[in-house]
Amino acid sequence: MTEDKVMKNYRNAVKRRLNLPKEVKERVMSDFVCSIEARREAGMTDEAIIAELGTPKKAAEDLNEQMKEFAYRKSPWRFAFLALAVLTGGWLILYRLFLMFGMYLDTLKISFTPNQSASIGIIGGADGPTAIFVSGMTVYGSGFDWDVAIMAVLLIAGVLGFLRLRRCKQK
Repeated sequence: MTEDKVMKNYRNAVKRRLNLPKEVKERVMSDFVCSIEARREAGMTDEAIIAELGTPKKAAEDLNEQMKEFAYRKSPWRFAFLALAVLTGGWLILYRLFLMFGMYLDTLKISFTPNQSASIGIIGGADGPTAIFVSGMTVYGSGFDWDVAIMAVLLIAGVLGFLRLRRCKQK
């Protein structure tokens, strides 16, 4: 790699590790780049500059320590939202899998269960027209599943809450 590419990768690695708001991060990186350019003008090579500043992780830790009053803090509530999302998502997946598995087993059955046979009525005589009446829901999913809708809303709320609380401004 060329020297500029190495230094660009170094700067990007430091920038990714900064735990600061966007505006502060841009200002810090501007000062950081000016510091690197000043060292280049003083005659230092890129390898010497990187050796003096340390690894990207160490350089970012130093910058985060200097700017700790602007640093983000992690909210403890984010795990509550993550647990909500995981539990509701898992419930939705298992519910749908068991429902599909039950539908598959129903297609394999030849006889009716007592509940299904109780919902069928046959009216007619031996020599006349015969009518068959079926009552109740006979097809899965023909009604609106409120429990699935509620769980989907909870899943979305959990994911959005976790993402929102990943980074909160320091008070």
